[in-house]
Amino acid sequence: MTSNKIALLSSIALGALGVPAMAQEVSQDTAPQAAETTAVSGTDIIVTASRRAERLQDVPIAVSAITGDQLTESGFQKLTDIQYQFSGVQFGSSPNDAGFRLRGVGSAGGFSSSSEQNVGTVVDNVVIPFGNPINSLGDLERVEVLKGPQGTQFGKNASSGVINITTKKPDPSRFFGKAFASYAQLNEVNANASVNVPVSQNSALAVFGFYRRNDGFLKNVYRGETWGGEESYGGRAKFLYEPTDDLSIYIIGDYSKISRKGPGQLWTLNRLPGFANPLMAARFGNLTALGVRAGFDNTRSVEDYEGFSSEQNYGASMEINYALGDYNLTSITAWRRLDEGPQAFAIDGSSVPVFTAQPAGIDQSFLSQELRVSSPSGSQLEFTSGVYASRRKVGDDNDFNRAQLRPANPFQSFIVNISGGQGNTQTRSDSLAAFFDGKFHVSEQFSLIGGLRYQYDWVKASYFSIIDPVFAPASPAADGSGFVTPYTPTSLQTGSTRKGSWSGRGGAEFKITPDVMLFGTIARGYLGPTVTFTGLTGLRTAVKPQTVRDITVGIKSQIFDKAVTFNANLFYDKYKNLQTSVFNGVEFVTENAGGFTAKGFEIDAAWRVSPVLSFSGGFTYSDTKFTDYVTACPEDVKAGYACFLAADGVTSLVQARGEPLSGAPKYSATLGADVKLPINDNLQFDTSANIYYRSRVQYAVANAYAYQNGYGTIGLGMGIGHPDGNWRIGAFVRNLLDQRFHASVIHLPFADSGAYVNWLTREGRRTIGIQAETRF
Repeated sequence: MTSNKIALLSSIALGALGVPAMAQEVSQDTAPQAAETTAVSGTDIIVTASRRAERLQDVPIAVSAITGDQLTESGFQKLTDIQYQFSGVQFGSSPNDAGFRLRGVGSAGGFSSSSEQNVGTVVDNVVIPFGNPINSLGDLERVEVLKGPQGTQFGKNASSGVINITTKKPDPSRFFGKAFASYAQLNEVNANASVNVPVSQNSALAVFGFYRRNDGFLKNVYRGETWGGEESYGGRAKFLYEPTDDLSIYIIGDYSKISRKGPGQLWTLNRLPGFANPLMAARFGNLTALGVRAGFDNTRSVEDYEGFSSEQNYGASMEINYALGDYNLTSITAWRRLDEGPQAFAIDGSSVPVFTAQPAGIDQSFLSQELRVSSPSGSQLEFTSGVYASRRKVGDDNDFNRAQLRPANPFQSFIVNISGGQGNTQTRSDSLAAFFDGKFHVSEQFSLIGGLRYQYDWVKASYFSIIDPVFAPASPAADGSGFVTPYTPTSLQTGSTRKGSWSGRGGAEFKITPDVMLFGTIARGYLGPTVTFTGLTGLRTAVKPQTVRDITVGIKSQIFDKAVTFNANLFYDKYKNLQTSVFNGVEFVTENAGGFTAKGFEIDAAWRVSPVLSFSGGFTYSDTKFTDYVTACPEDVKAGYACFLAADGVTSLVQARGEPLSGAPKYSATLGADVKLPINDNLQFDTSANIYYRSRVQYAVANAYAYQNGYGTIGLGMGIGHPDGNWRIGAFVRNLLDQRFHASVIHLPFADSGAYVNWLTREGRRTIGIQAETRF
């Protein structure tokens, strides 16, 4: 990878990189209110990063965008795959690296029930606090990535940025539809279809449905099973009613279900502990006989325990827009629900049962109401102001966690019920906010930017446990797996917190020319306090509010008759009390890191060489560093760091000052090329290529072995079809060079030092497929 990395970075330095792809484009004189449904007719990208439709080049925010069609043509299937299209975007699937990351910063809330997201997800103007309502890319209009604190308009879940998603609106003017299907290795099937039906001259119904599946990719040689397979299906219905020019009503309902074969923790052994301890030799001494060799490239599991999970995600929203003269009043009411099915998993990595768990699944619900007023575009003072209220509930009386530890297996079969029977955790989070965000045009060239949001949060949490009938105290386990040591269920424990604070931004923009803009902002992001009870043992922690101060200075420019777009910015983010997680030997616990900084720069550029050929790409350099973080000392401490005992004389701690944030690459880059070559009036050939690179990542602070070296992937796509998009057939390949990488590399729980596991991901292997699409 060394020569490839040098070549890639050299290309970046020469400025050949930029925006991941050209998002929806409209002519410069298009009315903002109609921009979201306007077809491509020019060279300006339209986004809604500021809650109003604007040219991307007019928005003083570090924002990038890509269309859903471009994602589909690349062979991608899931929303999380946008990380391979945008520099500075990553998605983690392990508890200590969960959710989206921007500039290296994201959520690491572990299994705590009341953790909030640092990077927010917004779908059709609705804040999504949990789950993923976009399990198929088939009806996406575009995806926008807003980097840096965006809490002024998007609230507490946007302290580090926002993934802003817009799906395609119904169109009352005509009947049309689309069908798409692809097939790839591992029996990967991806199919979706949509239809738009005008109901009247001023209303329309759009219906979308999808089905996806793939076989597993991890072989469990002990159980004779293949893990990692998924099956999902669902749909979305949207109704748009515009009875007058002043009123519109937009109603959306969606449902999706996903089932997974195998545990969420798709682990293989990376490193083994020493065998001086007879217990370790007994647990891991049979690997050779099973044909398994521990290492980074190990794709075989020896886990003895079964694994499965499922979830249903559904919700509805209603957006009402009403014109009050030149102003617009918007009301957005939304409700969402996530139902997790029963699960089973183990986290001991061996063919000897040590840790087993059978959670019943945690259900969540969310209700929100936003009311805002927007000034007309082009006025001297452009603003959006409003109020927002939400309630999130996590867990109910039927949601129980169960986990058992057999610490002496295989020498003794006694069982420690570490969840104190069956544990129940519930949380309710209420939030109320008021906000104002605007731009004052001092002159045609110079504008002042400012905004403020004040919010107040109430959080209540509880935990209790009951006797587990399968693993009752001081008796043989009902499943015959051993004798359960005595335990006493935990009586009801409660905790609560409440606090109000603010987020906001201020700055200015200066347009040197209509196509060249300088901007600078200072922003404050805020993530409220919480009280958590861990799901397994009910350990209570009080988590302080997280704040971030951001300084961003940038340029947005288009030159050579808008053929070249070059956007760049410098940023400095300083976090206080970063909400993160640490593994305490049994489970992940949410806590605060004392201090943390992220500083660097971002480049987005694109070059439309001709109507046939275009280049695009991006580069993000983000130097993340803890300035103060006392946390649990890892089993294998990194050179230069020393562990010390806490005041209790038992707990081993380490000061992780100077360490990068877990899961944060120092630099990441994308480079893309796109060709659309007309053959005749009825036929067009297209091909595209995308290169993604991410530098070395550390997955646990001050740990000597929990890391992933830098890697790059290449995606290719090509197809032939009608120039107007009526039909297209094509082929694609993801991860062309079969570059192996993992979701995480972490220390194996309940094992001696030196034991590590790979957390496998489907994207860490090559996938070749074919696809077909038709529009009518």
